[in-house]
Amino acid sequence: MTELQRDNKVGVAQGAFMQGERIQLRRPNMKDAEFVFHWERDDEVWRYDIHRPYSRTMGEFLPIFERNYVRGNGRQFWFIIEDETKSPIGTITYFNVDNRLGQVEVGLGLGEKTRWGKGYGPEAISTLVQHLFTLPGIRRVYAETALANHPSRRAFAKAGFVEVGRIYDPRSTGEPWVLLEIWKKHIL
Repeated sequence: MTELQRDNKVGVAQGAFMQGERIQLRRPNMKDAEFVFHWERDDEVWRYDIHRPYSRTMGEFLPIFERNYVRGNGRQFWFIIEDETKSPIGTITYFNVDNRLGQVEVGLGLGEKTRWGKGYGPEAISTLVQHLFTLPGIRRVYAETALANHPSRRAFAKAGFVEVGRIYDPRSTGEPWVLLEIWKKHIL
């Protein structure tokens, strides 16, 4: 049992959801596997991230999806982003929760390309950040994205994040990444 599971400080109830103006964030269920499988196989969706998950078949993907997205591991918490018609359009997650430092990392994946550039990403980010700042002790939310990923950088900026500087991911090809952050005191 992890500290997070024991203390249940960052856990999310299975039926939990968060409502934005146009979007809703909800916990994944097995019906979402087909969408996520399709998105993870799309080269354009993953063009900036070499850490792309990839399963060759749905049969290979389903147990991974159930374990990581539906049941969770107590360290990373996934949500499906739904648009105003309740159609799944992407995923958003938080992880690397550090209660000692009062910070948490977020990641966004807008899989439905027809929704790109229409404000869904910034709204999903803002909705999740509002929730995260209600968790005890969380004061800072941060994200990392490829320097070349201008759409992601714009989405985080529209959600109130500021770019702190360049970072280098030792697992990457050596291309620079950008660290972005937002502090609780800046949105209250």
